[in-house]
Amino acid sequence: MPSPKEKSRRATRPESPRRSARSRNRMKLSTTVASENFLFLESMVKMGRTDSIAEAVDVAIARLRRVENRARLEAATAAYFDGLSPEAQAEEQRLAQRLHLSAGSLDFDREP
Repeated sequence: MPSPKEKSRRATRPESPRRSARSRNRMKLSTTVASENFLFLESMVKMGRTDSIAEAVDVAIARLRRVENRARLEAATAAYFDGLSPEAQAEEQRLAQRLHLSAGSLDFDREP
């Protein structure tokens, strides 16, 4: 946890143009978090992965949102396939087989 001296140094540090432009899209949040979460956020800053605790929170939330979006997409995809008629399921299987065969020659690591 930063000392009062470090806090005042941060508060009086002039903001860079990048930081002030970014701050226009930000909302103020004041909260407490579990100590292990705070240590995790601080470690992101110390390792240079983020410039600030606020940015570390944004990165962590963005990761969580991606995970939740993928789970929603997976559920919607499963619901779509579960709702298909037997004929439509057979057509999907044929399309999947053709796609698999045509993509077999692609090297995705070498694609731009």
